[in-house]
Amino acid sequence: MSSELFEQGLEKRRATMGTEFVERAFAGGEDAFGADFQRFMTEYAWGAVWGREGLTDRERHLITLGILAALGRERELEGHVRDTANTGVSEGDLSNVIHQVAIYAGVPAAMSALSVAKRVLEK
Repeated sequence: MSSELFEQGLEKRRATMGTEFVERAFAGGEDAFGADFQRFMTEYAWGAVWGREGLTDRERHLITLGILAALGRERELEGHVRDTANTGVSEGDLSNVIHQVAIYAGVPAAMSALSVAKRVLEK
């Protein structure tokens, strides 16, 4: 695991989600099947996409939060809400994202996202 894209993705993934989260993700992928998927996610999601120029990490995180909320992906949303401080996303920003989701993806998706955000932020 030494490609440049993987290393770039690993650095970005740790900066955004935290080293502990990344270590747990790789520990859960100890078999060849899991390890291959973690490498794929690190290279392409975190290296190729999160590592692209043109958007700040904060902007990229706001987009990610909106997409996850709109799709109802609560587990992933929880992790990204937890790590908003790593990219400079404030509670006000998160509230604005949830309002956007309500208008463009529906109130039920926004209510679910609000519930996740409140639960995470209370911790």
